[in-house]
Order: sequence, then structure tokens, then C-alpha cells
Amino acid sequence: MSATSTQHLPDPGLRDRFHERSLEQQRPLSTVTMAFTVVAFLCMVGARNLVDGPAPPLTYQLLCALVLLLLVLAIPNVKSTLLFGAIGVAYMQVLVAGLALNTAGLAQPLLWVLPALVVIPVCAAPLWLTPTHFFTGSVLFYAAAFVLLLGEPLAHDVGIAVWTWIVVIGVPASMVFHLGFYRFRRNHFLLESQLAQLAATDPLTGLQNRRAFVKQAERRLGGLAPEARISAIFVDIDNFKSLNDRFGHALGDWALHRVAQVLMDETTTEDSVSRIGGEEFAVLLHDGLAGALKLAERMRGAIEAIERPDGNLTASFGVAEHRRGESIMVLLDRADEALLRAKHSGRNRVCAARALPLDALQPFAADAQAIEGGAGRRYRWDDFYLISHFQPLYSLSHQKQVGFEALLRGEQDDGTLVLPVVMFAPKPSNDEGALDRASHAVHLGNACRSLPGDAWLFLNILPATFIADGYADQLATLVRSSGFDTERVILEILESHGGSVDDMSRAAAAYREHGFLIAVDDFGAGQSNLDRLLRIRPDLVKLDGELIRATTHGTEQPILPKLVSLLHQAGMLVVVEGVETTEELILAVESNVDFAQGYLLGRPAVEIAPPEFVHRQIDDAFDVIAQGRAHQHALFESEVEPYRVALRLAAAALLAGAVADDAFATLATFERCVSCFILDDSGRQIGHEVPGPAWSKEGASLHPVADPRGARWDHRPYFRNAVLLPGVAVASNPYLSLASGRPCVAVTLAVQFAAERSVIGVELDWSELGLPWPAGE
Repeated sequence: MSATSTQHLPDPGLRDRFHERSLEQQRPLSTVTMAFTVVAFLCMVGARNLVDGPAPPLTYQLLCALVLLLLVLAIPNVKSTLLFGAIGVAYMQVLVAGLALNTAGLAQPLLWVLPALVVIPVCAAPLWLTPTHFFTGSVLFYAAAFVLLLGEPLAHDVGIAVWTWIVVIGVPASMVFHLGFYRFRRNHFLLESQLAQLAATDPLTGLQNRRAFVKQAERRLGGLAPEARISAIFVDIDNFKSLNDRFGHALGDWALHRVAQVLMDETTTEDSVSRIGGEEFAVLLHDGLAGALKLAERMRGAIEAIERPDGNLTASFGVAEHRRGESIMVLLDRADEALLRAKHSGRNRVCAARALPLDALQPFAADAQAIEGGAGRRYRWDDFYLISHFQPLYSLSHQKQVGFEALLRGEQDDGTLVLPVVMFAPKPSNDEGALDRASHAVHLGNACRSLPGDAWLFLNILPATFIADGYADQLATLVRSSGFDTERVILEILESHGGSVDDMSRAAAAYREHGFLIAVDDFGAGQSNLDRLLRIRPDLVKLDGELIRATTHGTEQPILPKLVSLLHQAGMLVVVEGVETTEELILAVESNVDFAQGYLLGRPAVEIAPPEFVHRQIDDAFDVIAQGRAHQHALFESEVEPYRVALRLAAAALLAGAVADDAFATLATFERCVSCFILDDSGRQIGHEVPGPAWSKEGASLHPVADPRGARWDHRPYFRNAVLLPGVAVASNPYLSLASGRPCVAVTLAVQFAAERSVIGVELDWSELGLPWPAGE
């Protein structure tokens, strides 16, 4: 492809990218335009065969159209700008040949040729990628066309007209079209490139920002050759906060800029350097751990030579080499762990990421450090042992143990437990990813010895581990080598950072291919949200323990039943954690929860406790609900029955010809009455509503929707139920009223007047604490 002026695009790489971008944009437009030209050519061939006079064989003309069509079909697959231009030149020449064939033997060939000589270059002008392509194609087109014209005798005035059309109109118009479109595309590309550069650049240091760094790193790791080695370096300026606090942010910005310059000077153009945030920087280089450590040491020395008002700048470095199948986030986490160790060790030093303390994917039998202890197997980790505790999960409907969540614990030599808050606390010696993978091996080894043969095993897994390349295959191999079935393992994705929803969704598909089930932990807390669930599509959802105690504002009704119903409709089974009291167990049963877990049902322990006592507790909860449902229904009915009676009296008065105010006069005096109303057959309000004592009660201010007149209410259950049971006063479940913003209950009655059927009703304020709600609500 020919280059454009270097005055506007001085960077050859940028110029090439512009032409490649233009090719992407022009390819579909050129395909459509040139395909239309083929159709136009065929129409001209058809018109030519309607004219008397000798004509060339139709086969030649159709062959010409076929060549044009083949050139059009080649465009979508063209990757080279030079080939794209060559196709355009060839297309123009074939068109000239087609014109020559089409006009052979005509008495007035100029009438057929002249419009094409003007229109074709003008229409083709915006399609040429570069001025060189444009001028080459246009010159060759006109040269071939002039040979065609010169073969025809032209009168003097006709010759002047021909040259006027071509030279005065055709050529200038095509030049304006091409150069104008070319300039527009170039300016758009430059603006697009500038915006992309700004979006990917840290404005203070000129380095890549975190987003651009991670994106580029993912591309590099994705295309990494098997034998290639790549490492990451994390850099943190020591005591940077004191520099800002004591000497001002201007000096802090200067220090950041100087450190960035050192990193750029010490690296090559093949390396990626980024300001991750604050005073932290990251480098990704194509080298192994030894080379990365040498580079980091050079950087450390260069930074140490930079003076600050109270001495010299220093920085701490963490270095990690990429492991096969590892994502960029896991690599950076390991480099960050090494950086923390460097800072805890006294700063101004370089530390490498620790080698994995164990290969968590090797069977226990092959590992000499796996030690028998009590009822299970424990594994040496730093200065303590890793052991498994199992907490049971119960199916409430089946009233039986169906699974166990494996929880990792640390145990000292004397048998005392290491507190989880200490065991999992971030520290320089802690490799969270390795600990997570090790826990899977520990739990599988112990589960085979302790769990019933038909029970599920819930394995906690960090998002970063879950999305690690190849881990699904490795874990499946570990499960089978441990004598376990993958179908009995439920991977419980923890609420933590470390992976995007898209990555987790793709990873979930890989685990499911091996037979694993997927669960999402702690829904309703932190990162967990409905979008995450709908993208990952887990088999089970474990609700955060606080949700079982959550209630609606004002009425203090539990939200658990509605939440469980929503998740069931989305095709997910529900586990409630944190069941600690009998009242919470009863609520879980009443809310149609599938599985429950908590201290009331069993604490985490090495030994599996007998389940018989818990079975009785669950059975008792069912009995309490069965007894309470009838009582709750009776309370609700007794509360709304006076309103039903008064509504039937109001209906009789309306049928007798009374106006609404008079018919509803008694009902409108009842304490909980918000308003009385009449709806027509389409659910629209007839006349005005009659307000009751609860009308003026303070509530939410919903002015745009406070007036119910003009709205349709035939979609509401209280309207539909009344129509289904004409003549019966029905009470609705509590709902949030648009008019008042409060929980309300509607009592409605379908009445057949002479003209049409109507629904009359009364809306009751149900926001007061202690009011009975229908069973199941």
C-alpha cells in the first residue's frame, strides 16, 4: 500500500495502522458498491441486446460480469492493503473491457460510454484506500477508456463536450471525493488513536495505566510459546506518604516521574511498564526469574541514587516468574506477595516469589509429608499442619444430611487450632493461591475417609484459582486419583477478588464438562450480585447468613421467601448459611429453602456427628409451620372480614342506585381504609376514590404516580381474582401501593351493573407492625 504524507502521519507504524484500519472500514462498503456495479453492468448488457445492430457474443459479456463478481467475492477475505488496491485497479480495467464489448457495433457508442466514464471514477473515488491507489487506478481507467474513444470518429463539438465532461467534471469531482474522504478517515483515525492513547496512559508519568497493562499482558500470555519465559516485577516507592505529607504533592509527583523514567531507561521496547496506582509500578518482561532479579536490582540501585530533601529515594521490589497455565492476575498476586515480603524485611530490597511449598495436585499417597492424625490426614504447612473440618448441609424437604462443606484449619504440634484470622491473614510468607490449591488436596484425602458414600463435598475455591488455565483438568485428575467422583464435588466460588465474571463463566463450563457442580458463596455480600449469578449460572446459591435475618422496611417482614422464589425461577437451588436458632430454621423451611447449614444443624468438626437429632429438629420445624399456617390464616381472615362485609353492603347500595360517596360512606370510616374505588371492565377508575382515615397517613411521597385515575389496574391480582370469582369479596396479599408507597391489602368484589361489569374495592393500610400476613407471605 502506498503511504500518505509523512507530514500528517510521521510515524510509519501509525501510518500502517491507519491503512489497516481503513481496510477494515472500506471492505464492507466496497463489497456492496462493487456488487451493485455488477448488477448495473448486467442491466446494461440486457439493454444492449434490445438494440439493433451487430453485437459481440453474449458469452463474452457474461464472462466479463463473472470476472467482476469474482473480484467482488475476493474483497471480504483481503488482508493486504496492496492486494485491495490491485483488486480495485483490476476491477476498473475489467469494467472498461466490458464497456468496450457492450458498445461494439453501436451507431452511437458515445451515448453509452460517456456517462460511465464520468460516474465510475466519481463513485469509486471514496473506495480507494490511498491517493496512490486512486491515481493509479484512475489513470489506467482513463487511459484504457481514451483508447476506446480514440477509435471512434467524433465531431468537433462532440469532442469538446466529451473532454468537458471528463476533464472539467469527472476528474475534479473524483479527486475531491477521494481526497475529502481520505482526509476524513485520516482525521478520524488520528482522533481515535489519540483517545485510545489517553485512555491507556497514566497522565502523570506517561506510562501505561493498570487497565492497558493488564490487557496487553493478557495478550502476551495468550500468545506465549511453550518454551518462552516471562516475569513480572512489582515496584513500590518506600515511605512515599511521608514525602507527600512533609514536602507537598508537587515533590511527590516529581518523585513518581523520576522513578517512571528509571523504569523506562532500564527496560526495552519489548517490555511493558505501567503505573498500577499510587506509588506502585509494574514491569512485564520476556525473561526468566534470574534475569528479572538482575533487572530489578539495577532499577533499585538507580532509584536509590535519586535525591529527596531528607535523603534518597528507595523502592522495594517483588519478582515472580510466570508459571504455565497461570493468569496475569495470579502472576501479579505472586509478585505482590514478594513485594510485601521485601517491605516487611526492611524495604529497599528485591525479593522473589516463593516456590510453591507443595505441589497441591499430587496425591497424598505420594507425599512423605502427609501425616496421619486422629480421624483424618494432616499436612505440614510452614510451622503448623493443615487439617479438614466438615460442616453438614441438610436437605430440609428430605430431612437428611446431603453434603458437607470442607473448611481448612491449622493445627499446632500440640493439637491446638490456629485461629482462621491468623491463618488466612495476608503476610509475606503466605501464597494464597498455593494454600487454596493445597486445601483441595487436603480435603479430598480426608473426605474419602470420613464422608458417607452418597454425600456431596463442598470445596471452597478462590476466583483466581477457579479461572486458572488448566486447573479444571488438574482438579478433575486429583479428584479421581483420590477415589472420589467429580459428580459428588460442588465447587463453591468464594466472595473474593481475582477474576472477571466472563472468565468465571467460561471456567464454569470447563468444570461442568468434568461433572463438577458449581455453587456461589455469600450471595448478597461484597462482589456477589444478581448479574454475577445470571452469567455464571451456578447449580446452587449459598445465601449470606445475614439475609435470613433481613426484613422489609416498616413492616419487618422477612425478605427470604421472595429471594428464594426469585432464585428458584432462575433455575438455581438455594442454600441458607448461618442457621443458628430454631426460629431461623422455621423461617428457612417456610421460605422453601432447599438446603440449610449452620451451628444449629452442626458445627465444623473433624468427626461427622450423627444426624438423628437434627432430623427431629427439622421435622419439628415442619410441624410448627403446619400448625402456624392455619392460625396465621385465621388471624388474617378475622382482620379483613369486617371490610368484606362492609364492601358487600356498599355493592348492594351501588346496585340500588346510590352514588359512590353514599355507598362507601360506612366503609370509608373504617380505621385501615386508605380509599374506596370503582374500576371498569378494563381496570380504569370510574370517578373519584372515596378517602378513608388512613388516606392522610404519612408515607412515601410518590407525586407522579399518587393519582390512580387514568391508570389501568386489570393486571393487578386483586382485579383478576375478583373477576374470576364474581360476587365474592376477595382479599389480596400485601403489596406496595403506588399511590401511598406503603404496604397495602385490597379487598375487591366484581359486580354486574346494567351496563357493564365493574370491580369495586377498598385499599387497606397494612404497614402497621404486628398485623397478620397471609401464610407464606
